[in-house]
Amino acid sequence: MRRITTAATLALAFTASMTMPAIAADLSNGSGQSCAEGQTGVWHFVNNQTRGEGPGTITVVFDNAVIVQGATKVNRSNQHFTFEHVGGTLVDASTNLPGRLVLSDFTCTGDPKDPPPKK
Repeated sequence: MRRITTAATLALAFTASMTMPAIAADLSNGSGQSCAEGQTGVWHFVNNQTRGEGPGTITVVFDNAVIVQGATKVNRSNQHFTFEHVGGTLVDASTNLPGRLVLSDFTCTGDPKDPPPKK
């Protein structure tokens, strides 16, 4: 009887893990990063431990914009999100994937003393 109960418990746990929605990953490091006015920030986020999920999306909140973008690289256990954004201070970020989201790299390009490009 004990083996049947154990087997039933394991089967139920496996079934529940297959049907439960993935928990979103919230940014675990970084906030407040920004570039000087007129500079472009290049942002590289990595979502680790994705358990082989298909391509996800990231939502990044800046003080002046919200950006939603798909993954730029998908591996078996992680996904990368790289994009550029002019100005703004990083407030928060999250994905629709399980795992751990980190700001992997952040750089600013352009001289803040140069006038912004004409449109």
